[in-house]
Amino acid sequence: MAEIQQFRRGIQEEDVFRAADALLAEGLRPTIERVRLKIGRGSPNTVSPMLERWFGTLAQRIAGGTNPAANLAAGNDADGVPVSVRNATRLLWETARREADDVQRQEMESARAALDEAGNVLAVGHADLAQREAAFEQARARLDAALASAQQARETLERQLAEQTAEIARLRAASEQEIARLNALLQQSHASKELLRQEHTEALAERDKDAKAERERHAALERHSHEEVDRARQSAKRLEAGLAREQQQRLRSEEAAAQTLEAGRRMLRETQQAAQQVERELREQLTSQASLLAQAQSEGSALQQRLDDALRQVSEERTSHEGTRALLAGALAGSAGRKTAPRGAGARLKAKRLRG
Repeated sequence: MAEIQQFRRGIQEEDVFRAADALLAEGLRPTIERVRLKIGRGSPNTVSPMLERWFGTLAQRIAGGTNPAANLAAGNDADGVPVSVRNATRLLWETARREADDVQRQEMESARAALDEAGNVLAVGHADLAQREAAFEQARARLDAALASAQQARETLERQLAEQTAEIARLRAASEQEIARLNALLQQSHASKELLRQEHTEALAERDKDAKAERERHAALERHSHEEVDRARQSAKRLEAGLAREQQQRLRSEEAAAQTLEAGRRMLRETQQAAQQVERELREQLTSQASLLAQAQSEGSALQQRLDDALRQVSEERTSHEGTRALLAGALAGSAGRKTAPRGAGARLKAKRLRG
């Protein structure tokens, strides 16, 4: 029933002080959780300000009485400090010192483990960097080989382009020469035809002249002899037959010349068509080879870009590893400084933190 009434009235400052004194007598540092466990109830918000006041009055309680007889009668030592309080204080000091040593040892072990882990990470990073550098060197060798191959292909394409251009120029010159020759033959055929026409006209004129002379002679001699007339007629017939044969020969010559001219024109058309076909094929080959050359140049540019990216990544990783080495060197130097620091200073610092 009393416990129920105490629970209802809440935790008092005396409860917190008694629990803290008991913990201190046991050699434990009074904390909020330990006080709550010692009392068996209470919230941290309620216990915390009371525990702070207990720490604030601890120094006054330690420096309590000044009368030695009264102190001894009250169970205090010669300085007026209660023996239990002094013992508790000594236990608290030893506990704080041990905890400070444990904390320092844990911090040292944690720092050593962190350094070992960082060393392992650095070693792994070194191995990874070496592998990456080897891979980058292999990639650079492959890229150099690809660039050399692309350059060689480009030179081959340019050489083939020059050869085909020269071949086109040669075929064009040969075509122009053939065209000139056929034009000369055509002009010669026209001249020959014109000459045959003039000769035929002159022959007709000569025949007309001879026929007229013969008719005049025949008219003059008709009275003298019919035989002369018959001879004249026969001569005229022979002349006409010769003229007809000559005209047929001239017609055949003109037809042969026309056929020769037509054959020359047909040969000229075929030569021109063949030259155009060759020129189209060469143009298509040039276009295909120009496309292959552009593709090779594009692949070379892409390979060069990949090589530049790989080199930049290697440089960035090297910079990162150098920063990691610097941080590890600083951590190692800090760890060596903490190892040489006096243990008493760390204990005093820990005790000051506990009082705070």
